[in-house]
Amino acid sequence: MRNYDQRERMLKPPSRLWLALSVVLLLAGVGFLGAFGHAQYQYTKSSRDYTELQQLAASEPDSGIDFEALRAINPDTAAWLELPGLELSLPVVQAADNATYLHQGFDGSASPAGCLFFAAPGGGEDGLYRVIYGHNLHTGEMFSGLLNYRDEAFYRENPTFTLYTPEETQTYRIFSCHAATDMEDLYRTDRTKGEEYDAFLQQLLAASEYSTGAEVPSGAQVITLSTCRTSYGSGLERYVVHAYREN
Repeated sequence: MRNYDQRERMLKPPSRLWLALSVVLLLAGVGFLGAFGHAQYQYTKSSRDYTELQQLAASEPDSGIDFEALRAINPDTAAWLELPGLELSLPVVQAADNATYLHQGFDGSASPAGCLFFAAPGGGEDGLYRVIYGHNLHTGEMFSGLLNYRDEAFYRENPTFTLYTPEETQTYRIFSCHAATDMEDLYRTDRTKGEEYDAFLQQLLAASEYSTGAEVPSGAQVITLSTCRTSYGSGLERYVVHAYREN
């Protein structure tokens, strides 16, 4: 009799609670796959869009960058950045804040890759000290490659980069690479020339994880490239690369 009762319980249809739980789990799985697929589509679209921009930007035979065509798409276009060692060639925009282009592509559409952008103006001497932000993506795009500069040998092979503006072509020499947090003083852009500024540049040089052998000129124009230290969770940890203008 006891064995019969056990078999009967085993043959009973699942309870409503179990069915409801199964449906919830199924819907959650479908939702996760849908969200994952949509995210991957957005990354693919972003990569394709920036490849098309590279082709468009290179269509100007005189300056090398067709800023008129870029500004027709996005009036916030401020510069074009090239780091050959990272195979990086991308536009840089300037917005009134540091949030607009975190999840907005160059064309204004929603994008997990965002766009490279200058830090919002800080009220200092124009062009003296600037910060360019970019995401660290698991796809290896945008500023993900900046972390290659943790390797001194990589730095030795790739010590410079180029910034194109509508007015001129600027060459920058990297003098310091190190980890940081987004609360540090180095993100202040309200700088003016003088002893305090020169001391600040020496602090950046001393913070480098290895000696680059570079000597930063007094009053040099400096650009800091900044990204998150990991691609799956930002927190406060950043990796930064500092460079001074040579020409």
